[in-house]
Amino acid sequence: MIILAHDGTLYGDWVAQYAINLAANGQQPKLLCLHVLDGSVTEEIIAHKFVTLEKLCTLQKIDFSYHILPSTGNTYRTLRHAIPHDSNALLVCGTRVKMRKRSLLTGSMAEKLLKTHLCPVLAVRVVLPGRLGNPHSLLLPLAGHGQGSNRFMPFLSRLAPQLHHLHLFRVMTLDFIRHAHLSRRREEALRLSGMHYLDLITRDILEKLPEFPHYALNCQVSIATSWPDEIVIQATRLKVHLIMLGISERNLAHQLVFGKGLEQVLLNAPCDVGIYRAP
Repeated sequence: MIILAHDGTLYGDWVAQYAINLAANGQQPKLLCLHVLDGSVTEEIIAHKFVTLEKLCTLQKIDFSYHILPSTGNTYRTLRHAIPHDSNALLVCGTRVKMRKRSLLTGSMAEKLLKTHLCPVLAVRVVLPGRLGNPHSLLLPLAGHGQGSNRFMPFLSRLAPQLHHLHLFRVMTLDFIRHAHLSRRREEALRLSGMHYLDLITRDILEKLPEFPHYALNCQVSIATSWPDEIVIQATRLKVHLIMLGISERNLAHQLVFGKGLEQVLLNAPCDVGIYRAP
């Protein structure tokens, strides 16, 4: 089941396209939409939007339901209590549309929802609404965690049926001094280390998604001083439709460096960006 936290805006409609497509690719296509009446839109407007979403779901044979929740003074708490305790569900929400205090994610409802431990969460920044939440090319930067594909598989398994290209990307980050004095031997060792990790992830993906075409998956390692800039450059070069970045509990503790880098990608990416976290 896909759970959509809809804010009642046009931007929320764009995010909803992702929720619909993710639901359609599930084994039991089901979409639950949640909205809290916080005064930003009227109940009539959100009810009309949900009627439209229901029609779209009917076309794709998705079981659709929704709840319009009365405000209790705390929108996040109301949403959290309404989210079913289902570890197999996937929660979808949107980041901010515009910067607030130089941030698209930090301090937002999306960040709060990413901290929930009820189910995997995907916060989407929509830059290409014309794609209708249907990316055919995905850039998946990986930081080298030891959990393999477990952290992103709940999302990738639902995106895979519509993907034509999956780009695995590892940025080996060095500070300016080390990067300036990097020897060829050290550079080669870093690239081999990064590629070894991506090869392991590739085998893991193909084992869990055997139907995914081998030719559609490629790997690349880059050595740079700024991982956010390198991700944006790679996304631009490959003309991808979606970047997916994973965050952990440590990242959500407002690590200064990571937080700024994440905001850089959200702001500068030439395509949609999905921030994901699996409990």
